[in-house]
Amino acid sequence: MRFAVVPVKDLSRAKERLSSILPQKERTALAYAMLEDVLNAIRGSRFLNRLFIVTLDERAIELATTLGIEVIRETKQEGESASVDFALKICKDIGAESALVIPGDTPLVTPADIDFILEKEKPYPSVILVPAHNEKGTNAILRKPPDIINSQFGYDSFRKHINEAISKKIPYEVYRIPNIALDIDEPADILRFLSKRTNTKTYEQLLRTGIFYKFKHFLRDGEE
Repeated sequence: MRFAVVPVKDLSRAKERLSSILPQKERTALAYAMLEDVLNAIRGSRFLNRLFIVTLDERAIELATTLGIEVIRETKQEGESASVDFALKICKDIGAESALVIPGDTPLVTPADIDFILEKEKPYPSVILVPAHNEKGTNAILRKPPDIINSQFGYDSFRKHINEAISKKIPYEVYRIPNIALDIDEPADILRFLSKRTNTKTYEQLLRTGIFYKFKHFLRDGEE
């Protein structure tokens, strides 16, 4: 049994590093659009048996429920790693043999990208990692079994997850998948994303903000 877990924090205060170009209302709308794109991608996978989000965000719960995604509801959040490990324990208890964790801010991810990772799963205990474009973050991690290593999300999590696997003598593989590597955290990430001109909820939402006009002012102000 293969499960997927998407951790979702309180999105009402999402994406503070985009505050120079988007007000909070637009950042929150962007976060929900990205989440919807990610949830639709995992829904399209041929190899996943059950799909979950772990969150206490009521709007995210409503979105997931509408899309047929199961919810692991939190009463408090103590960081992404704690949320993920809480969810993975539940997944293992209800039958998951492996679990893929992917964040809700990688809007270019496709079902084919998800299935590529799952097709690389080994028949023995192992870990598969997909780094962010800066090689710092971990934008997807497949663990077999789900609790084979602890989560190390946060700054430099890619290296920390590798070190965790090495310290426990767990075989691991790394795949660099462009669609998953691009998360949206900073203004430069938006420029990378917009260059793709994709048919995604995220692209639609950014257009609604007048993002190209905003970037003209952002770039001009940065030169002053």
